This record gives sequence, structure tokens and C-alpha cells, in this order.
Amino acid sequence: MWIAKKGDERKKEFLETAVEIFKTKGYGKTSINDILKQMNITKGAFYYYFESKEALLHEIVNQLTEKMQTVVKDIANRNDLSAVSKLEHIFNATHQLREENQSAYYPLYALQKRDENAFIARKFMQKSLSINKQFIELIITQGIQEGSFKTSNATETAELYIRLTSLCKEKIADIISDSSYLSGHKTLYKKAEDLITFYQEALERILGAEKGTLNFLNKTKEYISGMIS
Repeated sequence: MWIAKKGDERKKEFLETAVEIFKTKGYGKTSINDILKQMNITKGAFYYYFESKEALLHEIVNQLTEKMQTVVKDIANRNDLSAVSKLEHIFNATHQLREENQSAYYPLYALQKRDENAFIARKFMQKSLSINKQFIELIITQGIQEGSFKTSNATETAELYIRLTSLCKEKIADIISDSSYLSGHKTLYKKAEDLITFYQEALERILGAEKGTLNFLNKTKEYISGMIS
């Protein structure tokens, strides 16, 4: 859900309304007046919270990435976990965060899928990289020291890891949101299962890890299997 401090319910309404309109019209074709008309509110109220439509979009992205940063940072700084366990904890925790905040994450995901909103997906990824890359790099460096990972460039590997895990989640979301998947379509389940296997192997290769090291991705297979059982 969107974060709303006391007295900021109107700001929360702006964010929710904007996302819904961006989904249907596209960010570029949406004007501030479209948002105002939908909310039946004056332009002065909008500019009280946001300097521009771009500032509103920046706030949408920040709302969703700041929570994620806290999760990743806390796990990366733990001293009781191996590097592989940290990646597993982050994968599971971020999945849970998305599930608990579906009202915020799912509309943004749908928003990014429109071709005219592609730059929003780039903005979201840039923000994710700027706040999380340093922590994933720390984990990869730890994995190298532990002998679990073998890569010559932890910095670039961290960025590639973030990009690939994000792409994997997007593709899985596309499959399981298909109505025929939810009705028990076995072909789509097999497609999702194969996709997870592919990304697990790809991530292990870029980390220089042995096959089967990132077996926490198998839990995703169990999850999507349970949706049609």
C-alpha cells in the first residue's frame, strides 16, 4: 500500500489516481488536468504536493523502492548468513513485500508494460540499481571470499544479478497473470517452470557458482504449482 503519513491522505490519493490513469492512457498522454478531473480537485492542491507530473512519478518510484532498500540493506549487513543464504533471504523477502503490497506494486507493474511507459520501467530499474547494487555487491564479494562465487568483477556482476532477477520476476508475473494459467493450464505451468530453471542457471553462471547453488528458486516453482493445484 502507499505510505500515508497523518495529514497526507490527499497525497496518497494523488499517487493512486495517477497510477490508474497512467495505466489506461500512458504517462506521456496523461496531463495534470486528467488527474485533477478524476479527483474533482483544484490545480492548487496538486502543486501543494508536487512541482510537476515528473515529480509525482518520482514520488511513486521512491515509495516502492525505499521499502525494498531497507529489506536488502538489513539482510546484506547480517553476520550470521552466508552469501548464498543472503541472496535467498532477499529473494524471499522482496517477494513477500510485493505480495503484502499488491495494491501498489501490481498497478505499477501493469503501468510499465505499456510501450509508451517504457521509460518508467527504466526509471524504476535505475532507482533500484542506485539503492541496492552496493549491497548485492557486498554479498557477491562475501561469496567470492567464501569460495561460493567466482567472478572477476563483483560490481558489474551485482548489476547484472539485479537486472536478471527483475526480468525473471516480470516474465513469471506475465505467465501467472494469464487467466488460462489460473484455470490450470499445464502448458503455461511448464513454461513458467522452464523459465525459472533457465534463470537459475543463468544467475549461477554469472556468479561463477556451481549448478544448484541457487536452489531457492525452486521454491518459486512450488509457489506457482500451488496456484493451479
